[in-house]
Amino acid sequence: MAHYADAVQDYAKLHLLGAFALKTADDRDCTPKNKKAQAILAMLALSPRGARTRAWLRNKLWSDSDEHHSSSSLRQTLFELKRALRDAAVDFLEFDRQAVSVRLDRVWIDVRALTDNPGRLAEKPNADALNYDLLEGMDINDEEFEDWLLMERSAWQKKLENFASRIGSPPLNNNSQGHAPAVPSKKMQIEIGLLPSIVHGQNCGIQTLGDFITESIVTSLAEFQNLKLLDFRMDFGATALIDQRSQADFLVRTRVLGVADSVTLTFLVYSADTLSLLMSQSAQFRVQEIEHDDMATINHFIGQNIDQLAKTVERYSGRVTAFRNDGQTLVGYSILSGMFNLDDQKYRDSVNLLERLSADNGNSLFKALLAYSASFALGENLGRIDQASLEMVEKLASDTLQANPFNSIALACLGHVHGYVFNRHEFAADLFNRAVRLNPMQAFVWDHLALHRLYTGDLKGAQTASERAVYLGTYSPINYTYETTSCMISTLSGDHRRAVHLGFRALAKQPNFNAAIRYSLVSCGHLGAQSQAQDLLNRMLQADPDFVDPEVQRSRFRLPIPHACDLVLDGIKKAFDF
Repeated sequence: MAHYADAVQDYAKLHLLGAFALKTADDRDCTPKNKKAQAILAMLALSPRGARTRAWLRNKLWSDSDEHHSSSSLRQTLFELKRALRDAAVDFLEFDRQAVSVRLDRVWIDVRALTDNPGRLAEKPNADALNYDLLEGMDINDEEFEDWLLMERSAWQKKLENFASRIGSPPLNNNSQGHAPAVPSKKMQIEIGLLPSIVHGQNCGIQTLGDFITESIVTSLAEFQNLKLLDFRMDFGATALIDQRSQADFLVRTRVLGVADSVTLTFLVYSADTLSLLMSQSAQFRVQEIEHDDMATINHFIGQNIDQLAKTVERYSGRVTAFRNDGQTLVGYSILSGMFNLDDQKYRDSVNLLERLSADNGNSLFKALLAYSASFALGENLGRIDQASLEMVEKLASDTLQANPFNSIALACLGHVHGYVFNRHEFAADLFNRAVRLNPMQAFVWDHLALHRLYTGDLKGAQTASERAVYLGTYSPINYTYETTSCMISTLSGDHRRAVHLGFRALAKQPNFNAAIRYSLVSCGHLGAQSQAQDLLNRMLQADPDFVDPEVQRSRFRLPIPHACDLVLDGIKKAFDF
């Protein structure tokens, strides 16, 4: 079978390496004058099958126009382009109501010819062509087109490197000085690059919203893990980013579209290695919502993207770079999920890893999480707690506060330790208030503030904080813990039907969560739900046989408010009496 490069030698020639050019078979220049017409030919030539839909082309070249105007502009450009090609006797363009395409059997395209036969890379004049950028100098004033061009240039660069390795030549790249690229070494940190926001529209207040969202998401995730954040928003250019892409593992940005009184936000995550899109999450808001709801809707969008970004990084990080960290690319995030798995072995593995990281790493989060793990011995009957353990936990808590008091997750962990473990509720209150002020987007922080208020008898304040935690943590892998806190508050408030509903919803996701079992048991006892109470009681005694002792029951709930303690003990007694 003949190569593509040989099959179309008698047809028009489209040059995408270097300056865009279209020539006839006898080398007469017939390059369209209209820049967007050139862009259309380039986008079609680089598409997998030489075709794109009209909607796709409109979005890339007229993204800031409405559908009516962009459709009209595309029709006019295609009409002029078709006429120019026909006049030059190189008519290889076809289109209908839905799509536009080039006849690949009627036009020679340099990048396709070299892709078809990479062995020609070492030949003249093909080797000379590699000194040029893809679509050098093509400048279309549209952010969507610039994004597309950025990814295509990076993809072509990757192809060159792959071709070079296949034919045994030194790696080729558009900006090389004859040096092979350095092989990335293994590293402990995940590196995330921040790209400039894309902003369309003139709504008051949206110009800086994109950067605020991007920064909030990545800095919030950085509280779970010692990430390295790289800011590419200053002096940003497509070529500069391609040169620097090896400095980051992932690239993130936010797109903000303001139309009339609505704002559409889209958070985007790219692989820095290939610039392929790994994640896109969108939401639409009314401007009034953003301005008058204490940022709750924006914080919810940020919260769900913190968790989505964490999952995306966890899923793809092994493909784009080499990490150590015992296979854990997001250690803090993974350890929290591991501890709340409530399996003895996974809990011990998490604690062992925290002990090792606390000794080797200066990040205060690991010490805070290690101290926090002590609460599982009291509430979930995991691990053990004795005087020596308590002294170790107290020292960890003290050292962490002195080392870095600016991590909201660490402060929330330490607040829970001081309040739940040591009953120092006034000091815990100060830590929780500092944590919320530092980062009001963290569901984990709001949830533990809710627990603190519950233990000190402020059920109304606990409910407010819990609702915020459930709202922000909708997509969190430990969102059942937030629902359990809400179940606990409902139980102590006497709303036992709601408590049972929330408790069983949490247990459907994590059947071993003793806190959800205990409080659901109490509410079932008060409701007289005999069969449900018996089932929960059997599960509780299987996990914690000592729970038959009222003093053990009292210690598991750890409620310093007498009437609250009486309420739960009475509910348990009713369940035992069924």
